[in-house]
Order: sequence, then C-alpha cells, then structure tokens
Amino acid sequence: MSFKESIQLNMELSYFEGQIPVNYQYTLGVAGTKFFEALKQKGEFIASVCSHCGLKTIYPLIYCEECFNPIDTYLSIGLEGELYSFTTCYLDYQGNRYDKPHVLGLIRFKGIKGGIIHRLNIDEKDLKLGMKVKAKLKPSKERTGTIDDIMYFEKV
Repeated sequence: MSFKESIQLNMELSYFEGQIPVNYQYTLGVAGTKFFEALKQKGEFIASVCSHCGLKTIYPLIYCEECFNPIDTYLSIGLEGELYSFTTCYLDYQGNRYDKPHVLGLIRFKGIKGGIIHRLNIDEKDLKLGMKVKAKLKPSKERTGTIDDIMYFEKV
C-alpha cells in the first residue's frame, strides 16, 4: 500500500511483529542549553524575552513565536511559581502501579507564557489552584543540566 491509498475497512488493517531499532540523540538547541545551564549552574529558571514585542516564555526560544524576531535576552525568573493545574498518577508510563501515587502539577510564572509540569511534594488535601510553590533542586554538585535537576515543587 502506498501513502496515497487509504484504508476503507478496518479489516484491511494488518500488523507485523518484530522490532524497529530506533536510535536518536535529542539536542536541546541554543535556547534549551541556556535554560538548563542556568538551572544547573545558577539554580534558577530563565525566560526568553523578545526585545521587539515583549513576549516572555518559560520555554526557551531563539525566535519569538509572535513576531518572529530573534531572541537574545534571557531573564532570571527565580524558582517560585503558581500552581495552575494538577493531577494524580497511579501508574507509570509502562502501566506499572506506583507504590505511592505521584502528584504532578503545571506551574506557571507571573507574566510568563507557558509553564513547567513536574512532581509536587504537597499533600493532595492541601493542593489549591493558585497556591504559591517553589522548585526544590538537587544540591548543585549533583545537578546534570536536565529536568531531573528539579526534585519537585513544594508549598511556599
């Protein structure tokens, strides 16, 4: 079947058994590297700032997604944010049950577009949307420049 053909009946679907070896190396890019270097070396989050339209994003950019101008300004925004949403996970991504449920939250930062999804170290009964939270980082000597440098977010 070529990509121009379409399946009309689900009985036409088939599968094959086996493995497809896929090797890849994910690179952070210029802005992503800046973000994780700041996290590792300074223990802080940075936001991309567009000097043309003023858009600030927590996710690192080298071009503004609103006005397409290059971004070369990055602003420290500290580690404190606000809980925007949360959920409780009982299974890992492979379907294995956790010994203890994990609570994940979307953390947003004042005046900054985007957010960080990460573990919360807060009792479920104490969770409130809008509550102030702060990232708890690994000790500086243990940081590797990845999202795992954040151990969790905790109540301020």
